[in-house]
Amino acid sequence: MNRNGLPADLPDAARAYLDAFPKGEIVAFPIDPIDRVGIPVWIVALFPENEPLLDGIMPYGVGYGVDEGQAILGAMGEIAEMAFPALSLSQRKKTRGSYNEILVSVGERAIADPLTLCLPAGSPVDRDTRLEWVEAIRHADGTGVLVPIDLAAYNSTELSDGYKPFTTIISNGMGAGPDRDFAVGHGLCEILQRDGNGLLFRALDRGIALDLPDELSDDAANLLAKYEAAGIRPIPKFATDEFGLTNIYCVGVDEGGEPAEPIMVSSCGEACHPDRMAALEKALAEYAASRARKAYAHGNDANTRSLSPKGYVDRFLGQSGGAAKSSDRRALDAMIDWQSREAADIRGWLSDNMLSENRRKPFDTLPNTPCEGFRDRGEIAIEKVQDAGFDVLYVDMTPSECPVATVKLIVPGMEVETMSYYRIGERGTRKLMEMDSPLIRFDGDGEGLEPVRLTPEALDRFGGQPMFDTELADRLVGPLYPLYREPEAHHAAAASERKAA
Repeated sequence: MNRNGLPADLPDAARAYLDAFPKGEIVAFPIDPIDRVGIPVWIVALFPENEPLLDGIMPYGVGYGVDEGQAILGAMGEIAEMAFPALSLSQRKKTRGSYNEILVSVGERAIADPLTLCLPAGSPVDRDTRLEWVEAIRHADGTGVLVPIDLAAYNSTELSDGYKPFTTIISNGMGAGPDRDFAVGHGLCEILQRDGNGLLFRALDRGIALDLPDELSDDAANLLAKYEAAGIRPIPKFATDEFGLTNIYCVGVDEGGEPAEPIMVSSCGEACHPDRMAALEKALAEYAASRARKAYAHGNDANTRSLSPKGYVDRFLGQSGGAAKSSDRRALDAMIDWQSREAADIRGWLSDNMLSENRRKPFDTLPNTPCEGFRDRGEIAIEKVQDAGFDVLYVDMTPSECPVATVKLIVPGMEVETMSYYRIGERGTRKLMEMDSPLIRFDGDGEGLEPVRLTPEALDRFGGQPMFDTELADRLVGPLYPLYREPEAHHAAAASERKAA
């Protein structure tokens, strides 16, 4: 395998990924020079060689860290999360039938009820809908559980010919690592991030900024010093403390001059962690990575190409197309519009939500469970979520004899993509009700009102059928859709060039 751009002194974990990847050419390079923060951010891409299962898939990752080795390792983990599902899930046995049909033969513990899986509001799917199912594993006891492939898949190539998923395929919940337990913990924390902040940030941001303590970890202090030197003011913000976990995110304001690309104004780093200082470190570092990634993937095409190895962008465009991010036309059109905007335009859209600071919360009031080992984060999160009554399921995407693990987490009852794909269940409905949000109503069936798809038991708990106002959701999101879903890297610039030609 050609390994263009990789340094010789890689971490052992990164070498394990290289040994696991299918044949092809590796291209690696830093993209942090596009910004002025100085935190390592790398792209690592795998151009497959003679692998039909990866046709249309461009396996690549964007990684960040305290040094280039950690950044490259993170990027390689994302390659595994993209490539291994295509190599394994597409070959997996699939079962066709409705929940009610299959339930008779397997029992309710061996199949996930689709009405608990955060269906889109107004979805026609119910327990009698014929779906395609694959086997997941219950983390608590290792037993098998059938789940719809609609939620297990990473991209459309993993679906059977002609199968139409009931929701847009997303990658949220993917996890990779040295073994399955680590990968499960990694994927679960990603699920927790979005389940916790999805209705509390971006267009719905409440503006709860964190007051940081005087005593910080060395890593957090070093990150803040880099931002100060760059003339950037990071704004760490509070999302939630559900499950006794610190769920925060970080946005920021360029005070020492405009950013290199207007889209960097919308950058955000997220974290959900038992250890509040570790959460702060991750959110701060990921904010820097978001700035570089957005500028590189969706900024000025000439600048992007000057930072890339010769021919890389065109090769990327030729290989990509089947990934989850490529299937959302609304995301592509919105990003094309953003590319024509100045930083002041985007900043104006964000001033009352994402960049707002309406009240303060002391950082020291956040929950805190110190984590000394690199496995602690996932293990503690799994324990807390299972203790709260949630069933942690994972679909094992690891190819046979692979030295690293890749999984996708599915947690019935946890929710993602409400403001983009109208996916909402009992938890999201209750959260919106507790906020007195007009997005949920119990009266009428006006234009844009769609029923939240719930189990009969959940409907009894609400005392009626909650309706989600999809038209209001669209108005609230307005021009901010690229905060929720982005097209595949470089595709917006390419589409604009084709339109101009």
